[in-house]
Amino acid sequence: MVRRATFDLEVSVSPVHAIKTLRLLAEEAGWTMERHEGSRLVDRFAIIMPMAQSTRTLGIRILDGPLSGLEMTTWSETRGSAGALNIISLVLPGGTDHPLIQTLLEHWVSQVPRCPWQWSFSERSKIGYMLPVWRKARRKFRDLGFETKKMSWPNEPKSRWPPSES
Repeated sequence: MVRRATFDLEVSVSPVHAIKTLRLLAEEAGWTMERHEGSRLVDRFAIIMPMAQSTRTLGIRILDGPLSGLEMTTWSETRGSAGALNIISLVLPGGTDHPLIQTLLEHWVSQVPRCPWQWSFSERSKIGYMLPVWRKARRKFRDLGFETKKMSWPNEPKSRWPPSES
């Protein structure tokens, strides 16, 4: 079986808020969707030895419209002894360069309840202040075309939603 290409992002937004925001955007556009729940095997490190654990996943799949096949799956993962990282995994039809994907991501980022690439000092300290996750998340959002400097959120989307071609 072939594994689908996914685009994973570590975010500070909870899995419930990430899914809810995508659901609201899809409802505005008039697209049909289905929700799914499942589990995923993740690694948790106890001192130096990884232990496999199962975590609950939430997801939503777009069934029609110009972005038919788009899927978001989210979960929280505890990598160390305390604190959890929230991860979203996106299956993007047409890849990240598709203009409608860019528009959707702009509106998703502007509507989530907090900046998805910034964590508080206490969150970073609990999970691990020196982890490379913090810079990688900011770099991934910058590569998607977002301004990730301090005080750059909330951002205003450059295009309108819902798109006229849906």
